[in-house]
Amino acid sequence: MEAIQSFLTLFALAGLRYLPVLVLPAFSPLAWAPMTVRIVVMLALAWLTVLALPDASGFSSSGTQLVLAVCSELLVGGVFGLAFLLPKAALHSAGWLVDMQAGLGAATLFNPSADTGAESLFGHALMLALTVLFFLLDLHLLLFRAMAASTQWLPLGGGGVRLSVDAFLRMLGTSFVAGLMVVAPVVIGLFCVDLGVGYASRSMPQANVYFLALPMKIAVAIGLLALSLAYAPTLMGRLFRQAADQVPSVLGGP
Repeated sequence: MEAIQSFLTLFALAGLRYLPVLVLPAFSPLAWAPMTVRIVVMLALAWLTVLALPDASGFSSSGTQLVLAVCSELLVGGVFGLAFLLPKAALHSAGWLVDMQAGLGAATLFNPSADTGAESLFGHALMLALTVLFFLLDLHLLLFRAMAASTQWLPLGGGGVRLSVDAFLRMLGTSFVAGLMVVAPVVIGLFCVDLGVGYASRSMPQANVYFLALPMKIAVAIGLLALSLAYAPTLMGRLFRQAADQVPSVLGGP
């Protein structure tokens, strides 16, 4: 009976470690899947993780230790969720930057629902490409393997989580720099177009150069983004791998 209780406790703790990454939409790469599917996948991974442990009968905890173990597992899962959330946020911010530079931000002037918040067209395009590449490049397997391997240096319910602020800030900075690299050709190309538009506006002050050049800037942005998509899979893969590699240091591990 004690062995069964210990196994079920470890199974529940493993489920809590996978909970943020698989169930919470903001942290989960499976946010598009129905909730029932995500819960089943979470339970299956938790079950396999506990079965892969060398000894599942040596865990015993109660009271305060169990509460701390629950909080620790949720924290570990949340940090692994950041390995998906931060690259996604970085790419969305990069798309929003291209929107502003290409002039698509002016679409909010003609959008009746603009008071509910501006939409990022290039940001949504990058997010769709990200969702496809995340599974095509087997990055979901990389994430789940890292979570399964974390039980070796952060045992289930063992605590020992020491969050490193410096490592978290390093993870945050490298994610957004790598996200900017994805759209760097578009940003540089639009900057050159802005220089030409600025010169034309000084040469012809009577013409409304901004609205005349707006369609050209959008076309240039779409063209440069299409040309740079050949390098996007490599950059997006590097973006996620860097975030996943920095998770142990954020958690105070090796």
